[in-house]
Amino acid sequence: MANKEWRTSYINHLVKLAKGEEPSVFAMRPHYAEGKGHTLEYLIEYALSNGRLPGKSRTWSNVLVPKDGVVVDETELDVIMLHERGVFVFESKNYSGWIFGSERQRMWTQSLNKATKTRFFNPILQNESHIHALSECLVVPKEHFVSYIVFSNRCELKKVPTKGDGYRICHRDDLLSLVRSDVLEREVAFNGLQYSTLEERIAKLAKASTVEAREFHAQDVQVATNGITCPRCGGKLVERNGKYGTFLGCANYPRCRFTRNVEN
Repeated sequence: MANKEWRTSYINHLVKLAKGEEPSVFAMRPHYAEGKGHTLEYLIEYALSNGRLPGKSRTWSNVLVPKDGVVVDETELDVIMLHERGVFVFESKNYSGWIFGSERQRMWTQSLNKATKTRFFNPILQNESHIHALSECLVVPKEHFVSYIVFSNRCELKKVPTKGDGYRICHRDDLLSLVRSDVLEREVAFNGLQYSTLEERIAKLAKASTVEAREFHAQDVQVATNGITCPRCGGKLVERNGKYGTFLGCANYPRCRFTRNVEN
C-alpha cells in the first residue's frame, strides 16, 4: 500500500515537471524504500520512464554486460536508457556527506565528519569503463553514448566537476531537466531498424541479469577490488585520523581491526 502511495505521489511530481512546475525536492519517505536494495537506481529508472521525455526511449536497470578484461569478465550498469538520439548510461551514487573529487583523480572522497572519510573509485572513470563495455557489446561508436553520474539529494558536491567531455554529474532532483535538455540538443542517432535492433540486444542482456547472476558478479568484484574493501572481512575501508596520521581502517571496527596506510 505504501509503495502504491509513493508511486502516485511520484507520478504527480513528474507531471508537474513536464508542465514546468518543478517542485524544489521530491522526498521519498523512508518506509517506502524498505526492502529495496537499489533505491536510487529505481528512482532514476522510474523518473526516466515516466518523465515524458521527448522522443522514443526505453530504460533498464542493473544490467550485466560482458567485457574484455582481466579479473572480472562482466560489469554491472546501474541504469541504461536507449533513446533514438543516443545511449545514456547512468551511474548512481547513494551517498551522504560531502563529496570531493576531480575528473582524472583515481579515488574520490566522501567526508561524513572530520574523523571519518571514505574513499571510492572515481565514478567518471567507472562509467567510462561501463560505456566501453556496452559500446563493444552493442557495436555502437562511443560518440553516441552519454555518461551521467547521479548522486542522491542527501550529499553535497563540494569540489566536483558538473560536466565534461561526454559526461554530466548531478543530484537526482536535477536529472530529468538535464536529460531533457541533452536530448533536445542531440541529433537523431538511430533510425527505426537500428533502434529496434539495439532495444532487442539490451533487453536480452537485461533478461540475463537475474538476481542470482548479479549476486555472483558482486562477489567477484568484492574479491577483485583492491584497497576499497577489507581483505579480511569484506567490509568497507574508511579513512580515519589516528595518533600517527591518516590511515584506512575497516568500517566493521572493533570486530575487525584491519588497517592500511593511505596511498599518496
